[in-house]
Amino acid sequence: MRSIKNKTLRYLGIALIAIGIVIIAYPFYTNFVMKRKEANVMNSWENQIVFDTTVQATTQATTTDTLTGNGTQVTDQSGNTSQSQTTQSGDTSQSSETTQGAQIDQSQQVIPGATFKITIPKINSSWVGYEGTNIPSLKRGPGHYIGTPMPGELGTCVIAGHRTTYGAPFNRVDQLVNGDQIIIETPEGKQFVYLVTGEMEVLPNDLSALKQTEYASLILTTCTPKFYATRRLLVFAKLA
Repeated sequence: MRSIKNKTLRYLGIALIAIGIVIIAYPFYTNFVMKRKEANVMNSWENQIVFDTTVQATTQATTTDTLTGNGTQVTDQSGNTSQSQTTQSGDTSQSSETTQGAQIDQSQQVIPGATFKITIPKINSSWVGYEGTNIPSLKRGPGHYIGTPMPGELGTCVIAGHRTTYGAPFNRVDQLVNGDQIIIETPEGKQFVYLVTGEMEVLPNDLSALKQTEYASLILTTCTPKFYATRRLLVFAKLA
C-alpha cells in the first residue's frame, strides 16, 4: 500500500515538473516562432514598398508616353525624313497590360491586414503592425486601436503590443526615454517620426490617459510588469 502511494506521489511530482517546464518554455517557444514568421513578413513588406514605388514610376512614364506620343524619325532611301508616331491606342494597350501585370504581382506581395511598420531603434525592434487589437491581431504583431487616428494624422494614435509572448514586440519599451525615436511607415512609403515624451503605468481599466490631442501624437500600450500583466504601461510620443 505504501509502495503504491509512493509511486503515485512520484508520478504526480514528475507531472507537475513537466507542466512547470511547459509553462516556462511556452513564451520562449512563441517568441521563437513569431520572430521567424516576422522575418518573412518584413521581407514581404519591403518588397511591397519597393514594388509599389516601381509600379507607380512605370505607370506614370507609360501614361506620359500615351498622352504625348513617342516620335521616331525614319529616313528613306531618297533622303526624305519622316516622323513615325506611336498611336494612342497602341500606348493605351501597353499601359493596360503593364497595369494589369502590376496588379497581379501586387496581389502576391500584399500582406493581408498590414497597415503599418513600426521601428524603435533604441531597443532594436521592428515589426509590421495590423488593424485591430483583438487576440488574433496581436498574435501577428502590434495592433492599431480601431477608432483612433492613423499614424501621422492629428490626434492620438494608439498602438498595442505584447510584452512577453508572440514575439514580444514591446518587450523593452520601458527602456525608452524622452527624445527616443519611434518610426512608423505606411504601405505607401510615408514615414512618420515620433519622439518619446514620457511614460506612465495605469490599471488595466483606466482609460483616462488615452486622451485625444490637438496635434499628431502616439501612445504605445503594453502589459506590465513582465509575466504578470497586472497594470498597463503607456509610452507617450509626439510627431517630430
